[in-house]
Amino acid sequence: MSALDFLPKQEVGQGTEPLLYAATSPDAAAGGYYGPGGRFGLVGPTAEARITRRALDRTANARLWDVAQRLTGVTAAATAAGR
Repeated sequence: MSALDFLPKQEVGQGTEPLLYAATSPDAAAGGYYGPGGRFGLVGPTAEARITRRALDRTANARLWDVAQRLTGVTAAATAAGR
């Protein structure tokens, strides 16, 4: 028994399910936000999730986008051009 056994956890397939649901399900709402519907929103079956204020922070989102582009070398323009 590990000291970490008390932490909520789920299998990889369960962890990817909300993303796949949002991307492929005809029942997923456009602009919907999905995640685990169980304990503390960390485990459980896919359900609509509450979008936090932090996730809606446009300044933080722009900073994240800039950092991601710098780190990966992939820009929105390159993606749109199919590169």
